[in-house]
Amino acid sequence: RLLTRLIFIWFLKEKGLVPNKLFDEKYLKNIVKDFGKGNNYYNAILQNLFFATLNRPMDDRGWAEDKGFPANKKDFGVKSLYRYEDKFLISKEEVISELFKNIPFINGGLFDCLDKDKVYIDGFSRNEKKQAKISDELFFNEEGTIVDLSKYGLSKNAEVRGLINILKSYNFTTDEATPIDQEIALDPELLGKVFENLLASYNPETNTTARKATGSYYTPREIVDYMVEESLREYLKTKVPEAENILDDLFSYSDEELEISDDLRKKLIQAIDQVKIIDPACGSGAFPMGILHKLVFLLQKLDPSNKVWYELQVDRIKKESKEALEIAKDENTLKELLNEVKEHFDESINYPDYARKLYLIENCIYGVDIQPIAIQISKLRFFISLILDQKVDRNKPNFGILTLPNLETKFISANALIGLEKPTQKSFRNKEIEKLEQELKFLRHRYFRIKSRAEKIQLQNKDKELREKLKNALINDGWSDKVAEKIANFDIFDQNASADWFDPEWMFGVVDGFDIVIGNPPYVRQEKIKPIKPILQKQNYEVFTSTADLYVYFYEKGYHLLKEHGILAYITSNKWMRAKYGEKLRKFLKEKTTILEIIDFSGYKVFEQTV
Repeated sequence: RLLTRLIFIWFLKEKGLVPNKLFDEKYLKNIVKDFGKGNNYYNAILQNLFFATLNRPMDDRGWAEDKGFPANKKDFGVKSLYRYEDKFLISKEEVISELFKNIPFINGGLFDCLDKDKVYIDGFSRNEKKQAKISDELFFNEEGTIVDLSKYGLSKNAEVRGLINILKSYNFTTDEATPIDQEIALDPELLGKVFENLLASYNPETNTTARKATGSYYTPREIVDYMVEESLREYLKTKVPEAENILDDLFSYSDEELEISDDLRKKLIQAIDQVKIIDPACGSGAFPMGILHKLVFLLQKLDPSNKVWYELQVDRIKKESKEALEIAKDENTLKELLNEVKEHFDESINYPDYARKLYLIENCIYGVDIQPIAIQISKLRFFISLILDQKVDRNKPNFGILTLPNLETKFISANALIGLEKPTQKSFRNKEIEKLEQELKFLRHRYFRIKSRAEKIQLQNKDKELREKLKNALINDGWSDKVAEKIANFDIFDQNASADWFDPEWMFGVVDGFDIVIGNPPYVRQEKIKPIKPILQKQNYEVFTSTADLYVYFYEKGYHLLKEHGILAYITSNKWMRAKYGEKLRKFLKEKTTILEIIDFSGYKVFEQTV
């Protein structure tokens, strides 16, 4: 999490939103007490930057009091106030005016302090024994520093350098490269590769690499781009059959203007607006990000002025506002929401792609992964993508930067292979359950746009109340206590947790399935999944065999996540095509699906890491 935050901040620095001096050793020696000799840099600079600056509105920043518990009581548990004044060589007032004053409020959840509260102890305790201690050397060691990393399976005399010095050595670019536009630099897409390796790093609990346990492998961008494009082509052919003849032109990187009728143009834009796509094992977000950029590319060609896209978002807001008032008693006024839409499309504030990306993320793209840190990384890439399409204006509030959305309701950590045991489908739906479910759906959709911490906490508490009511309603309707408890205990806002089950209806509010399921399911050999085989067998997978590797189950799960005529696109091992354990999967696909294309990469090294 520290790495994700630092890298995001580095992109902010490149955009001029965070000052260079916060990473300048010569400057910091006159600002931070005992700089370079202890742990003060993380506490004094980074914690205050993360939590008290980027996570707090510019006009509402201040210090926590240091006058003993009775006087400090009002600030207990408030993680967004400046602390550690004793670690600075300058006054409290100078800390804000010299270091943090000209940094905008970002929001987005990336800088929420996720430490669990304890009685009389928070993440910024003044008790030295309870403070986070991260050596300044971790950030500023010079190249060639020798460190013993033997306990991590690495060299006893490893040459390392500090994180800040590593970041300084890269040329950060602000665009995710496409297959026809690649730069030798650290762009946001290449971060995916960096973080897939982070996800595969040493696991001290098992003395193995996490890759062996989780099957995480970075998918090359050319593969992602091909799978994304082919999936979207098939979706659009199904949704707008009359567009089939112009799809080559639509997906072409040619600068020539697309010549189609206004009616067909609008149908295609509507189809994009309505698509729902999920990656059930999203890792560092390669496929969700690939989807986002391809859809933005299509909208650029179909609607250069954003006129139709704007009209569709206004129509959606009007419809949602009406439903929210009827079902959830939502007090947000239509006028406020429409003003927000205008702000998002305002090209004096944002580049045109900002509004395209924001509403695609809000309404079309979903991700699931069993590792919470993978979800954090996926969200990071979307945050970077959004922030880079905003224009900086020092004369406007918050320097013209719109706060980032909250993506907790779009990317969740859960075990996608394990569903809920639901009672036999009844001929009618329980009205009380349906009403509570709709309230949860509207609340979580609204959470996407919420900015202030107070409003977030209010909605989180309301979500908890609704889940408790829902639990009782489900039990009364014949659901098992265990399943009802699982639904009630699933806190979508807890960024540290990973649910041991997944259900798109209860987690995302998606009842009718997805148009596209896409991804690179984890490659974990059957010997490594022995503990979960009985659980998988209880899920009644038709493809279950005692010798099947983990990815086999993702095929059937992906099929069940789809709408009728939906598209599934995976890159996996090809062993299921010939191995005995793949016999049931081959039968399943033959009987239940229409196979549009299989590409066999035998003889080609698609992945840098061999599997």
